[in-house]
Amino acid sequence: MALAAATEPVVQGDPMLVQERKADSSPGLTTTLALTNTATNIQEISARAANFYIASSGARSFNDTFALRGLTNTPIFGDPAVTFYLDDIPLGGGFTTPGIFSGATSAELKRGPGQNTAFGLAGAAGVVQLSIPEPEKRTTGRVELSTGNFSSRAVSALINSASNGGAEAFVSAKYETRDGYIYSQTLGHDVDHQQSSTGLTRLSYSPIATLKLSLVAQATRARDGEQPLVPLKAPMDTITRKSQGETQLDSTNAGLTAALSQPWGRLSFTSSINDWQLGPYRSFLAFGPAELLNDVQLSQRNTNQELKLSSGKNDSLRWHSGLFFSEGTTKGSFTRAFGSFVMEDSSYEIDARKMAAYGEASFALRSDLDLTAGLRIEDAEKSFARIGRIPANQTYSLSHDARAFLPKLQIDFSPKQNLHLFSSIGAGFKPGGFSAFTGNRALSAFGPERTAAFESGISQTSPNKTLSWTVRAFAYEIRGYQIERSFATGSMTDDYLVVNAPKARSTGMELELTWRPAQGLSITIDYGFTHVILREFTDPFTGQHFDGNRAPYVPSYDYNVRCEYQHASGWFVMFEASANGRTEYTESENSTFAQNTYNLLGGRVGLKMNHWQIALYGENLLDEHYYSSISAGTNHGTPGAPRTQGVEARLLF
Repeated sequence: MALAAATEPVVQGDPMLVQERKADSSPGLTTTLALTNTATNIQEISARAANFYIASSGARSFNDTFALRGLTNTPIFGDPAVTFYLDDIPLGGGFTTPGIFSGATSAELKRGPGQNTAFGLAGAAGVVQLSIPEPEKRTTGRVELSTGNFSSRAVSALINSASNGGAEAFVSAKYETRDGYIYSQTLGHDVDHQQSSTGLTRLSYSPIATLKLSLVAQATRARDGEQPLVPLKAPMDTITRKSQGETQLDSTNAGLTAALSQPWGRLSFTSSINDWQLGPYRSFLAFGPAELLNDVQLSQRNTNQELKLSSGKNDSLRWHSGLFFSEGTTKGSFTRAFGSFVMEDSSYEIDARKMAAYGEASFALRSDLDLTAGLRIEDAEKSFARIGRIPANQTYSLSHDARAFLPKLQIDFSPKQNLHLFSSIGAGFKPGGFSAFTGNRALSAFGPERTAAFESGISQTSPNKTLSWTVRAFAYEIRGYQIERSFATGSMTDDYLVVNAPKARSTGMELELTWRPAQGLSITIDYGFTHVILREFTDPFTGQHFDGNRAPYVPSYDYNVRCEYQHASGWFVMFEASANGRTEYTESENSTFAQNTYNLLGGRVGLKMNHWQIALYGENLLDEHYYSSISAGTNHGTPGAPRTQGVEARLLF
């Protein structure tokens, strides 16, 4: 059947700033961004994808929350609603996902629970597929340098080899550092400086034409200052704390894939590992004249096996299937203290195992109408052990096992060339787990989250390919919606839990539009609206009902408008405006813990010639003050990045 045609790139070559959307086998549900910077920042991806939002806590990915279409992860203890793949490697949970991928040049956001019939590690809301560039006809490379305010400096390089006797290599690395955005008046210097090194490599070899072996490895090393937290209703750029923390993080993701391609289809097997280590991590929070120490050691290690089998590209019946197995261990220890008075000293371990069988098949009912049917069967087991030393000696262990049977049905209709309509129903699943912060055994476990999803939309490209647009609508009915129940939202407890709202509902829509009114000029618009409510929820401590309130961590809307122009002489300019609507951070909709709508403006201007490029850049040009995340339980927030500007240069060879 005829699907929506791929749009042409804004310019030929490799401009630094181009965003490009491409056609996909399911074009209505996938947003594809071509990312040509040497380092891919996940938050930049979310800013350019409607209804995808990341509440960043400022400590790399630790405590971050990913929200897509109203489905979220809880900051630490719940499974992710949005999972990430780097080529064929799944990247573990929410807080273990690296924030920067040096060298990845394409990101596909695959929306909706229906993606769980295509990926072994599938989020209830969708999957982000990050891709490493394919080999080129000749060996190419580039080096980039940048410097800016806050003493920011970065250097990166990559080499992409041509195929040579079946052997290929891609290597990318980046080092960056900057001063902090928050100044301590007591200590006399900033406290949240950052320094990191990242690397990405892929080595491939084909001993015969039909067999390809690929080794992919990604690593991050961060040596940062304190997590950037400031008291709410206080200055966002200065603090008076007497103590200073630190954040050290090391992570590695690696996998080996063997893929056999035959006329009848493709068979592949990937064995991978995720290793994530946080510590030492120390932060200090001001509570009047006293300072609360948070001392954390946290680690996660997963091993994953995934087998995939798919039909040939030209088969009339197109299908794919897979088996996935993963097991891992998360360990943590936490200490909270006011001076010499220790409030909490505890440690925990969670062992998890996940097995899934999945697949789908598509066939033509007629020349312009396709039907896709899919199924995922998943089993998730977890065991939990907690040792509490302070405020009381307490040791207990629990276990959890949940299964899911997740069908999918989708109709794709193309009544004429470049016009595509689609509609689907499906089901999503997120396993339950355990809240390791609470010493209350009876309340530490939380149950699975199950979603029934309906999605529909239309996508069209004009005959001359100057205008393309997609509109989607979705409605999710959710049982067991997982939310963080932070201890500052009620006056009767000082506990922290993840709990289930028996019923929730998320409805909304997305608009994506790209217009090329003239040669070299491109205008892209993304708009998303999400209305997610807790249809039924009672505070487990106070008994207060929050039925009808908005769920936390989800902006009411977002938009991104991006205008790019490149002249034939090599000059280019880009301006980008974006906004996030009001975001609640508590289920009570307490205005103290909510971020109102904020708008951001950024841009670049520069010159690109055959082998070099130079540009001036600026982000948050209006110096908007906002919180990128709020921790209601501590009455603190993470300030968003202030106005930043600088110059960057690129050399191509």
